[in-house]
Amino acid sequence: EENDEDEENPPQLIAAQPSQQGDVEAAPNGPVGLDEDEDEDEDEEDEDEERDGVSMVPMADILNARYGCNNAKLFYEKEHLRMVAVRDINAGEQIWNTYGDPPNADLLRRYGYIDVIPFYAQAQSHEIYESFPYENPSDEVEIRADLVFDVCAPGTPESEKTEKIEVWLNLGGDDTFVIDRKDGTCKLMLGMIRYLSMTPQEVEEAIEKDKLPKGKPTGDTLKLALQVLRTRLVQYTTTLEEDEIILKATAQHNGRMFSAVFVRLWEKRLLRGALRKMEEILQLEEEETVHRSNTLTSGRGKRPREETSQEHKASKKRTRR
Repeated sequence: EENDEDEENPPQLIAAQPSQQGDVEAAPNGPVGLDEDEDEDEDEEDEDEERDGVSMVPMADILNARYGCNNAKLFYEKEHLRMVAVRDINAGEQIWNTYGDPPNADLLRRYGYIDVIPFYAQAQSHEIYESFPYENPSDEVEIRADLVFDVCAPGTPESEKTEKIEVWLNLGGDDTFVIDRKDGTCKLMLGMIRYLSMTPQEVEEAIEKDKLPKGKPTGDTLKLALQVLRTRLVQYTTTLEEDEIILKATAQHNGRMFSAVFVRLWEKRLLRGALRKMEEILQLEEEETVHRSNTLTSGRGKRPREETSQEHKASKKRTRR
């Protein structure tokens, strides 16, 4: 069964076993008293039970849920459900259930609400957006594999594209990549970019080893990743700054429009953060390349100076440390 998408706060549907004590009343399981073929149809009956044994539990749905706040948890037992405190709860303190701290996009799709939390004090300075300082730390942004393919291998014939994607998926590659706080460079996406630049021989070797290429944030791979992120960012019809204005103009932090704009605002913030991080890595790499080149050029044709005994002793001390 599916929740009604038009409801603001749809109830949670929980699969439960029939209760002998009246804690949870399961839906009827169909006719009983089957003929001699009952044993042969046992598997089919079990499937019917799983499908029909879905109940609404109003008491459990009364509890709110919020990122990082849960102090109670719903336990599924053989004949009933138990809501148990997972830490001491003071008198008058709100009881919080948990949905596992998912990103706001999932919360909005499944339950019809989002988490709007003030920034934590320990947040890094570059993550603090004073214009609208609210977040869900679990938020993420998805990038489809076909977008990566179109950016990194434009003009590829459809038949060849289909073949390459099949090989990628057969090797265990994903069809969607996620950027979040933990993986700002999206190493899995970098792995696909590396795969798309491999020669036919390298692809055959990967197939023989049954192993995906590693995604390292370096060189041309990183440059292509930047193109992917910029392409993903321009898919939105509004800018990040326009979304911030919309949210600040909303008197109350609720409603479907506010929730939808908040979700896409943080997708854009994560994309910009990933862009900034990749640009910094690429800049450092280019500076190191220039430095090495200058060092080689300046040292060409010159005999290296022998180090003095004092310099030799100092070098040994540094090595021991």
